[in-house]
Amino acid sequence: MLCVVTGFVPIPGHPRPPDDYEKLGERLVKLQSPASVCATFKVRPIDCWLHKYLLWRGRDFTHSTSDNVQKNSAVYHCVQAQKSEFILYAANDCPADVFVWIDYGIFHLKGLTEQHVLDFLERAKYEQTVTIPGCWDQPFLYVDAHPCWRFCGGVMIVPRKWVIEFDLAMKAEYIRWINLTNNLSWEVNCLARIERDGFPIFWYKADHDASMFTNYQGSGLHESESRHSIRAH
Repeated sequence: MLCVVTGFVPIPGHPRPPDDYEKLGERLVKLQSPASVCATFKVRPIDCWLHKYLLWRGRDFTHSTSDNVQKNSAVYHCVQAQKSEFILYAANDCPADVFVWIDYGIFHLKGLTEQHVLDFLERAKYEQTVTIPGCWDQPFLYVDAHPCWRFCGGVMIVPRKWVIEFDLAMKAEYIRWINLTNNLSWEVNCLARIERDGFPIFWYKADHDASMFTNYQGSGLHESESRHSIRAH
């Protein structure tokens, strides 16, 4: 069994109104696939683990905004960091073998249809490796002031055997980076760093459109092969 995991955390002042997100998310949640179930989480920003950590940390910090100050708020970064924990929540409640994170507002992407997603899920149900699409072939050509599009971020396949390690790796790297730089930035940047440090991620080429789904053909890789693919980049 495969479990689609998604979540919605309303962010005050975000450019896309909550009603628009709800309409987009409804299309995802209503998908009918015999191969999958859907776990949807709706929480407040103050419920997100990174928000709690920063309150506990109790020191001023900066956050990256790139060219969109209104969207890329500190709260937005905390919400983006919540994805791996939502996957962990789903794994605690659902006996699926594979968990697929899909952004709640994914249907804002140009050209994406329900059938694209359903076909993708059918291929993903046998995945053995953490698998994430991305735009950049080279993983580390970035500065933290801007998003690193080595990974797109809107879609992530996480087999059950990797759920806990993936969540721990993301949280540890967020905390390490914040304490090192005093700066909070995108979850895609965090993903690029854990890949650089050896976390096994199978990468495939895509853009912020339907290709995140259509370009995935199933990695067919086992753990040792996945680790080799990282070293070869």
